[in-house]
Parts: sequence; C-alpha cells; structure tokens
Amino acid sequence: MKQNLKEKLFFFLFGTSEPHFKSYLKRIFKDEVIDHPIKIDTISIIFFLGRWLPFSIAIGITTGIIASLVDLLVVNIHKVLSSEIILLFIYPVIVAIITGYAIKKEREIGGPGIGFSILHLKSKRYLKLKALFLKLVVSILTLSGGFIAGREGPSFYLGVGIGEWVGKAYGFGKRFKSMLGLIGAGAFTGALLKAPLGSSIFAMELENTYDFNYRPFIPMIVASIVSYLTFSFFRGNHAFIMLHTKAIWNLPSIPYIIAMGFVIAIVIYIYTIVFHLLRKVAFVFEVKKRAFIGTLLSIPFLYFLYIYTNDVDLLAAPVHMKILSNLAQSQFSISADFVIILCTIIITSLTLGFGIVGGLILPVLIIGAALGNIFGHIFPNELVMFTLAGMGAALAAAAKTPLAAIVMITEMSHDDVVIPMTAAVITSYLSSFGYSMYLGQENIFKGSLKDFRSYRVKKIKDYE
Repeated sequence: MKQNLKEKLFFFLFGTSEPHFKSYLKRIFKDEVIDHPIKIDTISIIFFLGRWLPFSIAIGITTGIIASLVDLLVVNIHKVLSSEIILLFIYPVIVAIITGYAIKKEREIGGPGIGFSILHLKSKRYLKLKALFLKLVVSILTLSGGFIAGREGPSFYLGVGIGEWVGKAYGFGKRFKSMLGLIGAGAFTGALLKAPLGSSIFAMELENTYDFNYRPFIPMIVASIVSYLTFSFFRGNHAFIMLHTKAIWNLPSIPYIIAMGFVIAIVIYIYTIVFHLLRKVAFVFEVKKRAFIGTLLSIPFLYFLYIYTNDVDLLAAPVHMKILSNLAQSQFSISADFVIILCTIIITSLTLGFGIVGGLILPVLIIGAALGNIFGHIFPNELVMFTLAGMGAALAAAAKTPLAAIVMITEMSHDDVVIPMTAAVITSYLSSFGYSMYLGQENIFKGSLKDFRSYRVKKIKDYE
C-alpha cells in the first residue's frame, strides 16, 4: 500500500513511478557547468583590473585635485571682488580683455566648450597642452564673479584633455582616445558640480545624443567617485543647491508640472535661437575684441538685473550657485522671475556667445528655476518641487540629457522629487526634439512628413 502510494506520488510529481535522480543530476551538472558555452573571460578581468582601474583612479585623483584648486581660487578671488560691488561690474571687462588675447592664441578655448569637446572627441588629435593651460586660467577668472556662466563647460573641456594625456601616458592607443577623454570629462565635471553619477551620465548622453553608450560607464563612475571624494576632502561635501525645507508634491499638481515642461521647452527654444544668432553676429568683430565687445554690451543688463532683484548672488552665480537655492525657497515676484529669465538669456548670449569661457548649464538651471518659481505661485507649498523640476526640465531640453538631468539635480540638491521631475523632464525633452544648445549633437529621430506618409501607406498595405 505504501509502495503504491509512493509510486502514485512520484508519478504525479515527475510523470514516472521510478525517477532516476542521480543520473538526472549528473546530466544537469554536465550540461550546465562542464559543457555550458558561458565561460569566465579572465583576460578581460585582468585587463580591467590591471589597466582601466588604475587609470580611472589616477584620473579621479588628478581631476579632483585640479578641481579643488579651481574652486579654491574662484572662491578667494570672489571674496576680494565682493568687498566692493562696483568691482563686480569692472572685473568682467578686464577678464574679457584677457580672454580676447587668450582666444587669439588658441581659438578653440572660447565659449562654452562642450560643443567643441563633443566634436573633438570624434577626431584623432589630442587637445594642445597650451590650450588646456589657457582654458584653465581664463576659466578661473570668469567663474570668480561678474558673469553668469556654468562650471561644466570649462570642466568638460579640461577633463577631456586630462583624460587623453593621462591615457596616453598609461599606454592606451588612439583607438581609446574618445573613451579616455569622456572619462576625464565626466570625472572633472562630477567634482566641480558635486554630482558624480549625474555628470557621468551627462557625459555619455552628450557624446551620442539619443544613443546611450555604456562602454565607458564603469571606469567613468570609478573616476568620478574618486574625483568627487578627492574634491570633498579638500573643499567639503555640502550640497550646491542648499535647501532648508523638504520638497513636497501632490497628484493635483502633476498637470501643472507637465504644462511647465511645455513652457520650458518653448523658452529654451527661444534661448537657443538668441544664443546661436548672437554667436554668429560675434564673427563680424575681430577675434580678440569679441569677448570685450560682448561683455561691454552685457554690463547694462547685468546692472539692471542687480538693481531690479537686489540680489547680489546673481553676480556670483558660478561661485556658489546660491541664486538657485534662493529661487527654490523664496517666492520671487512674477515680474522679477521674468526679468531674471530675460536678462539671463541676453547676458549669456552676449558673453558666452561672444567667446567668454563658461558653461551653459548654470544659465539653463537659472531659467528653469525661475519658471518653476512662477508656477510655484499656484502651489506655494510646493515651491521647492516646482523649481527643482523646472531645473531638470530646462537641462533636458537644452542638452538632450534627460536621465542626467534627473540624477544631477537630485545629487546637487540632496532632495528627491524624481516622479514630478520625470514628468517635467519627459515633457520638455519630447517637446524639444530638433534643436540643441550644444553644437555637434545630432537628432537620430529626425524625419519628414514624406517619410511619415510612406510609412503609413506601407502599414495600410500590410494590413490589407
């Protein structure tokens, strides 16, 4: 009776009354362990641990130390300038004259830097050491005050050069040049913006727009974290966007967040047109005079911005980015927000567009934060959420880096508004296909009505 019960149970479970466990387990072991096609790639592991890992650590330490030096000099020069407000309006003119002579020596160092860097990564040549030195000097001078310019432009360019030359010293061939430069760019930017993960993703999304490339991801993350830790050791690890109140949000605000994404896409589109238009207007003037003329034209707008808002932090935006914290936590008047947006567009188009060294991320974040501040009037309790989401949406629309925008703003603020920010980012990103603030970015989704019609006709025929 017991035997019959056992046989029936085995038959029910295994389909046979006498399962051969030992032979079955032996066959599984042979098929899945001994004869399985998946093998451990020992050579690749050794190559990564022996070459890529030491290189990533070396890049991280190098960029972290240089970034710390840049930040130290920027902060201390600004302390001297801020002792007299008038200096913050005179100083930019002096920097513009120096920048003009530097650009005459090496034309490639002018302007935001990222557009040139993207194109350079696709070339076979290395950045000149002379150009790197000049870029470093004029970047420190520019970021010290009087300009609305981001840190990521100079850091991306300098990081590319450091990555290329350190990689060359490590014995990497030219076939790795693009990857080496990208790792350096991500590491340097991660330190100066205190956003190692976001900056790494930012660099990879920038290199191949709409076509994410994972190859440099692991060594870049290692380099960025080491760079950030090195920078934090010397300069501290406080957040760039300092928030005293936590961001909150509710479902009823989501439609307004989506609407804000559309508005931001339109404003960034206008900014893109104005910036590139004035950048081409600058070609009318002699190379060494462009930065001086553009800066001179921007001073009245900078002065008007300061007088209207009575916010000195706008004159020191690259130094500590306090203007972003102010917009995130203080309810500015709608007219003040409009003035900030308009003046930021004009001032940066006349300075960065005319050759002043600096990045476009900070101006874009200021515009996004100001628009978020406007929408924050509808939901005053959710002001922080709207401004952070506005920053992310503006960055995604301008640079075509949606994932990096979400991660970077989260790292810079040490706050979590991922869900509402994602809604704003997706909206602005999809609404902004076809244009970019940076040169060298191509839209792989580009199409035409003719393509759409032929696709539709084919689908109808297939259906019939």
